[in-house]
Amino acid sequence: MRNATVLAEQSGSRFQPLCVVLVVLVVLLLISLASSWYARQVSLPRYCQQPELALRRLAVIMSERRPAGEESRRNYIVAAKLTFLVPRTADEPLDAYLQRVRRRLEQQCREFYLGQQS
Repeated sequence: MRNATVLAEQSGSRFQPLCVVLVVLVVLLLISLASSWYARQVSLPRYCQQPELALRRLAVIMSERRPAGEESRRNYIVAAKLTFLVPRTADEPLDAYLQRVRRRLEQQCREFYLGQQS
């Protein structure tokens, strides 16, 4: 261990935690930007073909009091994705949240279809 310390001192290289912190922050920022881009370009446009069906599934799942049980998990996956992409705020009523999700899907679908036309 002493040899490594002496070698590091001789070569002038030292551990610099600030550089590591900066690299980690840049990586986290890039991941955040990439996930936002993916949500806008891939995830939300998937719901543009049948937005009302996705909203109905979300409403049913969000108002249920029991877990999935033996039923199909697809509805729960759709609801979980939408909840992740458009998070519900604290104490937000379900109707207001569903309206906000509907507006977000409408906006996203409009942008998606406009982008395809140009």
